[in-house]
Amino acid sequence: MCSITTNEVYLNEESSSFLKVVQFSDIHIKEDFTYKNLNKVVKKINEQNPDVVVFTGDLYDNYAKYHDDEMIVNELQKINAKYDKIAIWGNRDYGGGAERQYETIMEQSGFTVLKNENWYITTDTDKKILFTGLDDSILGNVAMPDSTKIYESDYDILLTHEPDTADSFEEYSYDLILSGHSHGGQVNIPFLPTINQKAVSSTSLATNYVGGMYELNADTKMYVNTGIGTTHISARFGVVPEISVFIIYL
Repeated sequence: MCSITTNEVYLNEESSSFLKVVQFSDIHIKEDFTYKNLNKVVKKINEQNPDVVVFTGDLYDNYAKYHDDEMIVNELQKINAKYDKIAIWGNRDYGGGAERQYETIMEQSGFTVLKNENWYITTDTDKKILFTGLDDSILGNVAMPDSTKIYESDYDILLTHEPDTADSFEEYSYDLILSGHSHGGQVNIPFLPTINQKAVSSTSLATNYVGGMYELNADTKMYVNTGIGTTHISARFGVVPEISVFIIYL
């Protein structure tokens, strides 16, 4: 695995207090990306001293072909967060028998697993942060939980694996939507847009929003994490594995 980049995003810089949320996504554990590679990711996350860690889906690439639950749990347990670790479902967390194991793996690793649920974090400064975690949009069954909860929080974050679904949730006026799934196209070769587009378009529901920050409207921003692992081919070209760090002033 090549080096992991850390992309920092600063939001609402009017206050002296802040919440640090670290996002990682799309690990795609497989024979050529094992717990040893995951250990490097865990260390990078812990270096950020996160308040909250969120995982936006796709733990294994194909559970039926390769899995190592004990060692993966052992690594994920090492992730440290001041308040909580939160996970949602991706499409790969359903296939190859992963559906029967994913939630158990993440809960044993200390994560709160959300499926169409609201979850609150209260900070040391008594700020109430809402995390809404949705089911996977391809193989799951998305159902929006009580959206009135948005108005009870100081800041609200929606977690959804596939980024192109974000347009469906604009009306709810979340402050921030966090997504993954795209791998940033996984292949980004300058001056060869046709190859790049094929790489991106092979990933369903990740063609409109591929990587980085987007402003959906005056109220809502969305960040698409380009992920850690690989699928289809075990290589990235021009898309470095990423951990996203959000410094949210409250």
